[in-house]
Amino acid sequence: MRCLFVCADDLLWRLAADLKETRVAPLWLVEQPGLRARIQEHGGEALAGRLEGEALYRRAFRSGHEPVLVAVDRGRQARVIAAIRRVAPAAPLVVVADTASAAEPLVTLPPAALAGDVVPSALERAVTRAKVQRLREHFAPAERVLILMQDDPDPDAIASALALKTLLGRTKSSATIATFGTITRPENRAMTRLLDIDVEQVKPRSLADYDMRALVDTQPAHFEETLGEVDLVIDHHPEETAVRAHLRDIRPSYGATSTILTEYLRAADVKLRERLATALFYGIKADTLHLERGATRADLEAFAFLHGHANHNTLRRIERPDLPDAALDVLARGLEGRRLVEGVMFVHLGSVAYPELVAQFADFLLQVEGAEWSVVSGRVNGELHVSVRNVGYVRAAGDVVREAFGDLGGAGGHRSMAKAVVRLRDWRAAGLPAGEREMADVIITRFVAALRAGRA
Repeated sequence: MRCLFVCADDLLWRLAADLKETRVAPLWLVEQPGLRARIQEHGGEALAGRLEGEALYRRAFRSGHEPVLVAVDRGRQARVIAAIRRVAPAAPLVVVADTASAAEPLVTLPPAALAGDVVPSALERAVTRAKVQRLREHFAPAERVLILMQDDPDPDAIASALALKTLLGRTKSSATIATFGTITRPENRAMTRLLDIDVEQVKPRSLADYDMRALVDTQPAHFEETLGEVDLVIDHHPEETAVRAHLRDIRPSYGATSTILTEYLRAADVKLRERLATALFYGIKADTLHLERGATRADLEAFAFLHGHANHNTLRRIERPDLPDAALDVLARGLEGRRLVEGVMFVHLGSVAYPELVAQFADFLLQVEGAEWSVVSGRVNGELHVSVRNVGYVRAAGDVVREAFGDLGGAGGHRSMAKAVVRLRDWRAAGLPAGEREMADVIITRFVAALRAGRA
């Protein structure tokens, strides 16, 4: 992360020497040419000039959104900040001071904290705080906001939608959490019931009833419906088609969208109530499979923060909903035809009531001895759903799924989890057989061929 460090002398430079080993890349802005030369001799990047003047900052900024750490004495602080603001009004600021300036809401850092990982964390918080401010300013004029999730929203989407509604300070009447589909998985229905989260089913024609539209844990390209102008997209899935939105925050390296929203809430100092903390905690837990799948440092930090605020008794009730006999019948039918091929456990379930059941059994079947991959498929409402999981240290699941099924329909995902959705009419149009046994054979043939191609 490129950032600007503003300091009048070499104290900050000496205290922050450990930053060479961290995730920030500082450009030092100092007054004395001699100090600039010393920093450059030690491999740093530096500019020298008058700290209260605009000229130095016009040379330093590239985008105007780089975070800035200001470490000057209190008597000069206001003048230095004013000069920075004239050049880069939207730049996130972190000020080294014991108390915050009354002029604007700043992230402050005590002088004693200028070491180790504290400075990068403070800069990242300042960047996130600036994002929240832009987001709130954008949505402020809207009387009605639609927060839209995927057609069958999962815990990560539901929690993220609730968090965004809270972040915007919206009530039920001024912000609607919605989906074009329905919530089908028992755990997800239990989540909305036990945490009292209102999720409405809306029709595409009702989009015009809202002044602004936000998407969480999904992207416009994931919908068959035309969404029109989108105001915000927050997601952690890979961007397969360029996302067009007024504001966007897409982080495919993150394990859950709930992690991004947790960072927003913390940076904005929003009071975190137990209901929201429980939802976000479960969102991260579900999407990262208890932090074992695709979790990053950010996911771990958010998970640890939420752990103490969540209601774990409620979580246990959510995670153990009633499983209908029909679901067990579907699994039993699929297991009869299971096949383990080159370390891949293939199970075709046939007709399935809801798509999340396919994903649920894909997670379960990865536990089979000798399986590095699980590929579970099923027919749902005129579509073929294929869910793929792997142990994490083999080829990226998203790449294999795209190669195997990308010519037939939507396909992609992360390193350890992916899915494909193919309309049955497209399957038949490609000349492929639609019988259950024959369909299972085609899935095996295509997936194994794609897996072998990656090994070649």
